[in-house]
Amino acid sequence: MTGEDAPLISSGVDAAKRRLMESMPDALKRRLVGPYNRMLKAKGNRAYRTRQQALPTRSPSDDAPDHIVCVVVDALRADAVTAEDSAFLAERLWGDLVTPAPWTFPAVTSLVTGEYPHEHGSVRQSDESDTGATDLVIPPKLPADRETLPDVFGSAGYETYGGFAFHMPFFAIGGRFATHSLYDDAPADTLVDDYLDWADAQTGKTFSYLHLADLHEPVDPPAPYWGRYEVDASIPDIKTWDYTEAADVGPDGRRYRANRKQLYRAALAFVDDELGRLSYNLNERLDGDVALVVTGDHGEAFWEHTEFDAAHFADSRPAYCVDHGGTPYESLTRVPLAVDGLDLAPADGGTPSLIDLAPSLLDSVGLGDALEPTGTSLVSGVPTDRVTLVESARYGHEKKAAYFDGWKLVVSKGDDQSVGFDLPAAEPTTLPEAVERRLTEALPAWPNGEHADVRVSGMAQQRLEDLGYV
Repeated sequence: MTGEDAPLISSGVDAAKRRLMESMPDALKRRLVGPYNRMLKAKGNRAYRTRQQALPTRSPSDDAPDHIVCVVVDALRADAVTAEDSAFLAERLWGDLVTPAPWTFPAVTSLVTGEYPHEHGSVRQSDESDTGATDLVIPPKLPADRETLPDVFGSAGYETYGGFAFHMPFFAIGGRFATHSLYDDAPADTLVDDYLDWADAQTGKTFSYLHLADLHEPVDPPAPYWGRYEVDASIPDIKTWDYTEAADVGPDGRRYRANRKQLYRAALAFVDDELGRLSYNLNERLDGDVALVVTGDHGEAFWEHTEFDAAHFADSRPAYCVDHGGTPYESLTRVPLAVDGLDLAPADGGTPSLIDLAPSLLDSVGLGDALEPTGTSLVSGVPTDRVTLVESARYGHEKKAAYFDGWKLVVSKGDDQSVGFDLPAAEPTTLPEAVERRLTEALPAWPNGEHADVRVSGMAQQRLEDLGYV
């Protein structure tokens, strides 16, 4: 960990400093949020400039888009994109991707590297069943000298921008952009407005990354969207998570769950409207060709396999098949990919992954050899014989998944479980022997605790606790 990373994640600080941070009243920590965020952004901007000095000068192809905007909607599950709730996304939907991890930190690191978590190193380090239950730990961050997608764009003359609605994605990939914007759970319209202000001042090519948090707990879209979807705001804890146990939740629990799903739809409708506004302004304000890419970092579970999950897998919260970070069911692993101004091959090959996005964007600007990703470019298509992986669960024992030819395998060594699924039904089934053997052999190694996960600082923990991380 470098000196640039130390303010972001306090692993290695002396015990006295940690005790001081943890002893601060929450009210004091919140008053320090502004200076804290400004410090993080300044450190991130400086880290990027330092890295750029060591990179070669690259040239994009003559027909490369002048502006590329990548938007990640946190907790956006693929089947949530419909013409009714998200017409903008539905009209531009290319298909589904499988996230390489069911929560933000390892997933977005995979997005900017084109590698699986076990390859880039931002992967859970322990297989203990209480992971994530009582203390806020995160995987190791990428080494400071590791080149990523925005670094490559910067070396090719693109001005780069990263806007983060909350801290977790910034902790993962902060320091990778020339300009950072960082907020405490800001709504989509704030991120779009601030990004457009930045874009108005640009005179050359740009690459931008916006990470939206509106679908992430606490979910609270503007009032008109609550009304449009008839969400009962009087239900306790409706913005967060409740009724997460496997037992029968009764009429109050069923009412809560129905309204919680409606609230998610309402928030997505708001995000979709903001994406439409963003797209319109990009084409009106920016000179040159614009490519817009929208995806999710992971999905969101809404009790699809609650009883099965409780019977087969440990969850340290416990929260069975709800929220994200747990067992990699389809509701968590499938995210949509919507594109505008970018030519991709039809989604009819192998199972595409979020690790394919970085090589796809680089291929589209003639920089396909700048990184050495595991992912493949969607410009040319996914090989039909590829096994696609998911790993680095946040809660309970580690749980990994592998996909091939319409089959899926979920394995947890700690839970002593190996469960097959026949897709797209996504119901447990017995896999053909040859398929199960191939998927099992493709799974990466399990964490052995040789290296420790990273404990965040007291200030960072306050920011993330407010978002339901512990």
